[in-house]
Formats: sequence, C-alpha cells, structure tokens
Amino acid sequence: MRKLSVILLTFIYSLSLSARESVGLVLSGGGAKGVAHIGIIKALEDNDIPIDYITGTSMGAIVGGLYAAGYSPSEMMQLLGSDMFINAAAGEINPDYRYYLTSPQPSPQLISFSLGNNLVAKQVPYSLISPLPMNFAFMEVFAQATQRCGGDFNRLFVPLRTVSSNIEAQRPEVSRNGQLADAVRASMSFPIVFCPIEINDTLHYDGGIFDNFPVSTMKSDFHPDMIIGVDVHTDVKSAPNAINQINDLVTRAQSYDVPAKDGMRIHIDLHEYSLLDFAKSKEIYEIGYRRGLEMVDSIKSRTSARRPAAEVENRRSEFKAGFMPLHFSKVVCEGGKPTQNQFIESRFPSKPFDLTGARNGFYRAISGGAMQNLLASAEYSDSAYILKLKAYPKSNWSAGAGGYISSSTTSMLYGSLGYNALNQRAINGTLGAWIGQSYLAAQLMATIRFGSATPYALGLQGVVSKHIYNQNERVFFNLNEPKFVKNFQAYARAYLLQIACGPHAAASLSAGYGYERVKFAVENGAIMKHSLQLGQLALRYNYNTLNAYDFPTSGLEVHATAMGLLGDKPNRWLQLRAESRKYWSIHKHFSLGLEGELLVSGRKPSKIYEIAIAEAPGYMPTASSYNSFNPSFHAYSYLGAGVTPVYKLTSQLQLRGTFHIFAPWQRLGFDETGATVLSSKIPDPEFFGEIQAVANLKYVNVCAYANYRTGYRNDRGWHVGVTLGLFVLAPEFLK
Repeated sequence: MRKLSVILLTFIYSLSLSARESVGLVLSGGGAKGVAHIGIIKALEDNDIPIDYITGTSMGAIVGGLYAAGYSPSEMMQLLGSDMFINAAAGEINPDYRYYLTSPQPSPQLISFSLGNNLVAKQVPYSLISPLPMNFAFMEVFAQATQRCGGDFNRLFVPLRTVSSNIEAQRPEVSRNGQLADAVRASMSFPIVFCPIEINDTLHYDGGIFDNFPVSTMKSDFHPDMIIGVDVHTDVKSAPNAINQINDLVTRAQSYDVPAKDGMRIHIDLHEYSLLDFAKSKEIYEIGYRRGLEMVDSIKSRTSARRPAAEVENRRSEFKAGFMPLHFSKVVCEGGKPTQNQFIESRFPSKPFDLTGARNGFYRAISGGAMQNLLASAEYSDSAYILKLKAYPKSNWSAGAGGYISSSTTSMLYGSLGYNALNQRAINGTLGAWIGQSYLAAQLMATIRFGSATPYALGLQGVVSKHIYNQNERVFFNLNEPKFVKNFQAYARAYLLQIACGPHAAASLSAGYGYERVKFAVENGAIMKHSLQLGQLALRYNYNTLNAYDFPTSGLEVHATAMGLLGDKPNRWLQLRAESRKYWSIHKHFSLGLEGELLVSGRKPSKIYEIAIAEAPGYMPTASSYNSFNPSFHAYSYLGAGVTPVYKLTSQLQLRGTFHIFAPWQRLGFDETGATVLSSKIPDPEFFGEIQAVANLKYVNVCAYANYRTGYRNDRGWHVGVTLGLFVLAPEFLK
C-alpha cells in the first residue's frame, strides 16, 4: 500500500509538471558561502516560485540534498547552527558522546603517526578533519529520506542530482540513486580537508574539482523549461590561507554561465567570506535572501510557473509522513578482521535499538582511538533499519609527538609510542616521555578492556618523574639559577578494576607502591632532603563532559579519590581529594566557569619545616602556577575555589579571567629553631588571579597571560608570559 501511494504521488507530481512550466535550481559549491543558497530558496518559496528539480555540487549538494530530503529553509538553518553540524564540520566529537572509560588519557600529544604496514589494502587516506562525527551525522540526517525514496533520487521531495569527482577516472560523476548521505558526502569531500567517499569501489572527492556549477547535468537529466543557477563562487583572489591554496590548486577552470535561452544566473557577491565561515551563516543567509528578493521580478517575467507556499508545505509534510522511525534490528560491520568486526558490533545493544542506542554504540566503538575511519549507513528492510558499518582500523602501532612551549620554566617536549589492538578485547599500551627544562617524566600504561553491557577494564601503570621548582617565576630559564625544590617520584599501580558508570564516568579500584624524594634548598645553600616509601589502596570516580582539556567553555568534570597510604610510622594516613570544574555556556559569546578543589589529609608533616613544606600538596589552578614554588599555596588540607568568566570573540579566540582563593586548614610555619609549626586558627586565604588571551587553533593552543598572586615574598606580584601547546603532566602517586 505504501509503495502504491508513493507511485501515485509521483504520477500526480509528473502530471502537474506536464501541465505547466518546470523550474530547475542549480546550486554551486562555495563552502560556507553556499549557505546563501538557503536564502535564495526561501525567497523563491515566499514568492510562490516552484522548485521542480535540483542539481548541486559541494555545499550546493548539501543544501540541495537537505531540501530534497524534506527540510524547509528554517529547518536547514536550524540544522546548520546545531551542535551536531558544527561538530561534524570541525571533525570534533561532542563531549556528550564521548565514552569516558575507553577514551585516551590526556597528554601533550599534538600529532600522531601510524606505524607498520598491516592496514587494509585499500585504506582511506588521512584528512585534516576527522570524518568520524560526520559519518554518523550524515547517516542520521539522510537515512529516512533514502528509505522514503527507495534509493531513487527521482522520488525525493524534489528530484535531485549531485556531482562528485571520480579521481581514478579523472571525471565528474553524477549520483542519481543509492544512499543520499554518500552522494552528498562525496560531492562535498574537499581534498585533504575531508576524506573521500567510496562509491562502487571508487574514491570520490568534491565535485567542484570538475563541475562546480552543474547546469549541464540539469539540462541532460531533467530538461526544465527554465533554469535558475545560483553561483556563490568568486573570482577575487582569496587570502592565501591553506584551504584557499588547496582550492586554487585542485579546482579546474570552468564556466559559471547559464545560457539566456535556458534561464538565468544569480551571482551572489560573497568575496568577504571564506570557505569555512560557518560561524557567519546567519548573515550569509540574509545576503542570499535579499539577493533572491531582488531577482523575483526577473524570474517571474521569465516563467509563469507558480506554486503556493501552502501547497509546498503540504507536499513536504506528505513526503515526510512516509519516514519510518530510525529503529535498528541489528548492526553489521565489515572492513576489518573478523575479530575486529565482532568487537565493534559488541559495542552496540544486542537487541533491536533506536537512534540513541545507535549513536551511543557508534561513539563507544570509536572512543578508544583505534579507528582511522568508521563509515555508517542505514538500510531499510522488513520494517526496520540495518545499521551497516565499514571499519578502517588503524595500524596497531603508532607514534606521537607534542609538547608545551612557555616563556617561563615549564617548557617541555613530549613523545609517545602506542599499541592499540582490537580483537576479542581491546588492548592498549602507551609509553610516553616528557623532557623539559624543569620537568622530566616517563609513563608506561597498559589496559585490557572487556566488552559487555557494563564495560570494564584492567590496567597497569608505571611512572617516574622529576619536577624542579624555582623560588619565583622567571622569564625563560637560567641553568645557573639555584633550584628551590626538587621532587622525585617513582611508582607502579595496578588497576584491579575499572568500570563504566554510564557513558561519561568511570570508577576504579587500584593498588600501588611508590617512592618519593624531596629536596629543599635553604637560603644558606644547604640542602634538606627526605624520602619515603608507601603502599597505596585507592578508590576513584571520574566524570567528564568538558569540551576541552585546556580552556573549556562548557561541560562538567569531577574527580574524587579516597586512598589509604601505608608506610613506616608515622607515614600512614587516609586522604580524600575532590576536584570539579563546571562551565555554563550562557550566551553565544559568554561562558562562566566555577572550579573547586578540596583536600582532606591525615598526613602528619615532618618536624623539619623545609621538608614539611616541600612534601605538602600544592594548589595550582593554571599552567602558569607551576612555574615556581610558592609556599603560601601549599598545605596538607585545604580548599581552593575559583570563578572563570570567558568571553568568546570567535569560535577560536577567547578572553578569559580566572580568579581563585586558596584557604589552607592550617598554615605551615616554623619557630626559631626551624621546627615545623602549624597555625592554631584558620589562616586568611591567598589569592591567585590570571587574565588570558587564548587562540584555539586546530592542533595547538596559544595563550598570552598576566597573573597576580599573593603569598611568599619572592613570588608574589605580577607575572606575564606566553605559552603554546597543551600543559599535561604525568599522573602523580598521591592524586
């Protein structure tokens, strides 16, 4: 019955076309400038000008595909402004979808390389933007329209053609059927920026390489009485950034004309906007809408075809009424080894599942970092969809590099060697090394993760680190400057159980053994030192939905630890630590963060003040607060709290203020003999404030800061500096 109704509607639509002039809409590529196409469509609808056929390339294929799938102009704009689209376009995983237990630990790594040659023979090339979020988003957006039309693009809400570039055959190729998501993705897969899409065992890139204005496809496939060609490309020389240079390099010279006998061309001047200016979608849309209104009279003078907006909306509603809900009967994975495919399938519910279950399973499958690519499509069969995945696992072995460059003393380089294998279980191993002016460390981490309804893991960790602190913050590094405090630690820890507590949280039970040694340089040049060995049993809870490790603007992070430490008397104590960061995105340009840290420790300080203060935990709310050792911010039990207003000038530029107080339970002091003295009353709090200008670039953060701190006489006052990279140290034994 449903197929009969579709055939009937198609027949009626064909009759209506034969009774009047037909109009074809051609949409060019142009990146974010193509948002103007939506404004044109809105102007046509508002003036009863019909759209009977669409051909599009690149961004024109996206807009045309959405319209043909039943999206109204307002729905298209809402989608382009959604977190889903923004994250997909940037290749970033929404923190709400990250699976905490299987996500890699934070590190200063900026780039990574696969090692070995055991990848599948036809490996999809790398791209600047990760394809993974886009894979699921496009499946979600276009799956129901593909089901509704049965894979025949003539049976969409508006018949559609998209153009992609067949790189192997060196020619443009027109998509007329199949998965709508694949056709649109192939048409907009700009080389190097995005991965190509495989269609019929052939790799396809952006259609704009060969045909950025598919007028000929409109004429040959649909033969409309009138063609309206909307062109957003510009001949003005673009700014010489990487994307524009790639565009100039790969795009062939081509025509942007519509013959007068066939229709008209509408050119929209958007030379002030770049290919990736999606943050300015609303103003680009408005420019397109105004340009469309300017051309309405000219269009109406060329064609008598009209279709009332109410009729368009009724047809759209009828088309979408045939959408079947995205309920999946099963998941089928191919592309990897049989055991790898089985492991990926085990990430999904074992029973029929809905879109939420599909999304959770997909992001759980990619969260371990073992996937170079994971394609997703939905095929409708027997009243439900089958979720089909094609996996491109990375090589088991990888190497990484990164670091943190600072105008102060905290600069360091970072390198890593990783092993990440998918078989019946996920086995991960990482060897990382930090080499810096004031910090040296190495960490070995190995984890085995088990797939089940409630995932769990076992792990081993070993860390050796040496941290050197100066008396106060210095600009750059002086090798001859005496070191104030040296902290050395080495430990091994076994994670007896790590278990997921929902998608964003995990709890763990661990046992470890560690060695710590501190050295304190006193003013007369003498060195005070102390060492101890400890056994540890710890229970941890971690939760994280922050949208960035450094400089977040939304989300919540919570770390809570309860541990017992056992050594020679009096080195036995219980310790509780809780840390939290919460950020609210209050406005498009403004976020507010609150941060807190509570430490309650039963540790008894050494009777020697220099040792006691050197062993005392410190409150260090920003990366720059690690530049020096300020005794006023060290205590065995304390409360730290801060507020962080953030002004977002653009998606990449921030102005941040972070203002903290540090309130120790008891302040460490010394008497005339040098013995440790604890204050008998709660002391006044200390203050640390910092103003930051931050550029969040694709692979690295750049920050200029100025901070002010109270406390220790040599370190209090104003300090300024510049940093580049991600500041992440190896985990500490007592955290």
